[in-house]
Amino acid sequence: MSIDKKKQISDRQLAILESEMKKQRKSVGLAYVLLILLGNIGVHQFYLGKTRRGLAYLLLGVVGWISLFSSFLGEANGGAGVIGILCFAVVGIFVLIDLFTLPKQVRAADEVAEDKILNELLVIEDDRDKS
Repeated sequence: MSIDKKKQISDRQLAILESEMKKQRKSVGLAYVLLILLGNIGVHQFYLGKTRRGLAYLLLGVVGWISLFSSFLGEANGGAGVIGILCFAVVGIFVLIDLFTLPKQVRAADEVAEDKILNELLVIEDDRDKS
């Protein structure tokens, strides 16, 4: 959040900012629920707007599950099981890190949303000034 940008907007725009932030603000509680229930496929990262990171979790999770199932069904040699375990280990480390950093990630996502709204409000104000 940029204090300088907030100083540039009117009281009406500040009210709009607060209203929009109520709609877009992320919940730490919901982020933790998603992490605990669906962390191995990165749903909590998608919720926070981190699409690339979410796709990495999803890819590792899907490859891990497919590798493990194929090794249990005997369709592949033991190497598939090892790949699956490695994928789950990497995702497990990521999830463990997220357990401790999730509140900070939520604050960062909220700041990104606030900056985006502020920039839009400032662009609208600049357009009005030019007219």
